[in-house]
Amino acid sequence: MESTKNHPLRLLVAETSDALEILELHMASFSDPYEPVFFLLFPKEEEREKGVKRMVDWWLGDPTATYIKVVDTETGKIIAAAKWAIRKEPPTESEMHEKLTFDWLPDADLSSWGQEVWGFLNEEHTTRSKEGGCCIIDMLSTHPEHERRGAGSMLVKWGTDIADNLGMKAFVQGSRRGKPLYERHGFVDKEGWITVPVTERHKDRPECGWFNLERPAKAPTIPEAKKAV
Repeated sequence: MESTKNHPLRLLVAETSDALEILELHMASFSDPYEPVFFLLFPKEEEREKGVKRMVDWWLGDPTATYIKVVDTETGKIIAAAKWAIRKEPPTESEMHEKLTFDWLPDADLSSWGQEVWGFLNEEHTTRSKEGGCCIIDMLSTHPEHERRGAGSMLVKWGTDIADNLGMKAFVQGSRRGKPLYERHGFVDKEGWITVPVTERHKDRPECGWFNLERPAKAPTIPEAKKAV
């Protein structure tokens, strides 16, 4: 395969018309190693149109969310993408206790497992924004064929620059594979590997877990930035 390492990359804000291409690259990235949390949200066996609609609905339904992409200007292909949530206000009670029905999954037992995993994940996200706000990486991946080109760093820096301008911390639930990338950008692991607790009913399901990685807030680099952005 022709080497692409010297082809220039460009960072852009994504459009909803990019959703299918972004979903496909997420699936390629999270398949090896297999990330069960992602595939609870977007099953491989599901019709792509349904997954795309759900992705876009969640994206547009969250006023704090921005999807960004890295494009290989030689091919025009999206090679990496991330969803950042810039949460300047504390979460509401409904956000703290948000529930998903997982009714896109094929049976009630699988849906029940998804709800347990999501409940734990959402609590970890929302509690980080209780005081002083937080910039959160909700999803980030690079296509396996385009790793080590700097695309992941471009996606991380986009949000950490905003966090620094706002004087806010940043947070990500990182995988074992992704942890080194985040640590290079100042994220710190103080808790070790976190395994999602599930009920006895789901104890034989695949383990779901992550590292809680937090990047400390810095003094705002732009006066009144928190009000202006």
